[in-house]
Amino acid sequence: MRWPEEHIFVCCLLLFAATSVVQTQSEKAPSYLLYTRRNQQSPQRIEAEVESLVRSSFFALEPIVLSIPRWQGGDSSALEHTTVVTSQLSLRACNVFAVDLNNVTDEQLIVESLSRLILLLQQHFDVPLRDFLLVGFDAGAHLAGAVGQLVGQELNQQLPHITALDPSAIGHLKHELSAADAAFVEVIHTNGENLGTLQRLGHIDYYPNGGQIQPGCGAEAASCAHERALLLALEMWSPENDFICALCSSVEKLSGSACRWSTLRMGAPETGKDQEGIYFLETQSAAPYSKGAYYISFL
Repeated sequence: MRWPEEHIFVCCLLLFAATSVVQTQSEKAPSYLLYTRRNQQSPQRIEAEVESLVRSSFFALEPIVLSIPRWQGGDSSALEHTTVVTSQLSLRACNVFAVDLNNVTDEQLIVESLSRLILLLQQHFDVPLRDFLLVGFDAGAHLAGAVGQLVGQELNQQLPHITALDPSAIGHLKHELSAADAAFVEVIHTNGENLGTLQRLGHIDYYPNGGQIQPGCGAEAASCAHERALLLALEMWSPENDFICALCSSVEKLSGSACRWSTLRMGAPETGKDQEGIYFLETQSAAPYSKGAYYISFL
């Protein structure tokens, strides 16, 4: 018996759909480690579900920080999480969700899972969007941007703040971080044209020591300079922040003599879109990294 062509076509569609469902179900989704001041030494692994949050140390009246690490379709580093958790909980009482991307290989699944968590917190726990901060390191910066874009589309309202720490070149990623992804996007470049990128991506882009090579980095210069963004952020979010910046006309002119020194401090709470631009600063080779300003010329 010969089947009609339309029956064959429908069967092929059903087979494709069934295969897609099986593949989706087999993909590992991100999970989350929740840190608060009540459990900083013993983080709780949670899922993006109401019951999981209710049973945790989560407190809806405290701000939300999502820490999104480097991602290479395999293991992710704990260094960025340690930096974000330590600095943010020292700064204020908050809920830090460290995103676990170990063995997660699907970019879209990551973006959808993080967006679902934000919508869950906003809709079921009445957490206002103004209380969210997304911090992304390496490829995690672009993932943060993709999450910001998706949440903005769902709610017709932007997330308030993304901090990107030495974003990688976009590479195989589907979404590249941009200033359109949140109401305020700030970017720190420390290893451009290597593990990071020099490309301007935010409202404010900071280029410590020119954004490519960092003082004190020896044999492992690339990874050292790349991860220096984390150490600078740790100090940036502290009372010791003395990262005085100079406003530059372009990425091609990043130096203390070519840029105009200002009173702006990298990542200071009062910094916003009205200071939009490209900024140069100099740092020490070891902590404390901030140097202040060397060219006191406010022209």
